[in-house]
Amino acid sequence: MSSRIVAAGAVVWRPGDGGERASAGDEPEICVIHRPRHDDWSLPKGKVERGEHVLAAAVREVLEETGHHVRLGRPLPAVRYKVGGRRKTVYFWAARADDAAPPWAATSEVDEVRFLPARRALAELSYDDERAVVQAFLNDPRPTTPLVLLRHTAAVPRHKWSGDDVRRPLTKAGHAAAKALIAPLSAVGAERVVSSDAVRCSESVRGFAEAHGVELELDADLSERGHAAAPERARALIRKIVADGRPTVVCSHRPVLPFLVRAATEGAECAVPTATLPPGRFHVLHVADGRVIAIDTPE
Repeated sequence: MSSRIVAAGAVVWRPGDGGERASAGDEPEICVIHRPRHDDWSLPKGKVERGEHVLAAAVREVLEETGHHVRLGRPLPAVRYKVGGRRKTVYFWAARADDAAPPWAATSEVDEVRFLPARRALAELSYDDERAVVQAFLNDPRPTTPLVLLRHTAAVPRHKWSGDDVRRPLTKAGHAAAKALIAPLSAVGAERVVSSDAVRCSESVRGFAEAHGVELELDADLSERGHAAAPERARALIRKIVADGRPTVVCSHRPVLPFLVRAATEGAECAVPTATLPPGRFHVLHVADGRVIAIDTPE
């Protein structure tokens, strides 16, 4: 048995004045839930299931405990404590409420779901650490759009491939990992998919694109060969994606991704990651007002 329990949830919010945006001058409404078993008021959250990505778990738990289908925004502080001698970490994200969600029908786990003005929600919550999570959201409630920078999943090693490198395929494990990416990429609400024209990249995101009925855009400037020949074209592409503010997945290669991260984070309001991504891992860059304000590298 693992000594660590991992859970995920969200600060689900909606504008308190009927508008479409929260700002520093507004008081958004925050979703809190009542759990009869504990007789407490808390944020929606729950354990990550075996083999489940933490982003997918957060979306699933919010749906199960509130009825809201959400897309995850910027990351918020995690909460850590011990349960029965085991360490538990609960990861949180901001999430805009689902305006089409039906009224909540009480269950044995959650008998009431309320949206309260932020100050009332802070007073209603039973736990100081969750109040701190909400306060972190309130410190910067700007809505964000995601830019996912993804390293392709596991490919056949170069020394075992005699053909053109651009056609080097994924391994069996790489195909399985590509399928597993559909849920976490869906959790952040990606609507556009742009990939290097290398097969190992396009096959890493084809399943997600097909699942959502979106075009898979291939761009040779994102490939190792294309980037080496004309890096400014890759930079211009990434800067345009940031400026457009449309939720986008970009799939590229280990040697190219650090350049793409630097291009995307010009003028960023947060620390920029420098670690090399393993195959199939990704950064989520959260963009507001044309700049990256937060970066998440979820496990």
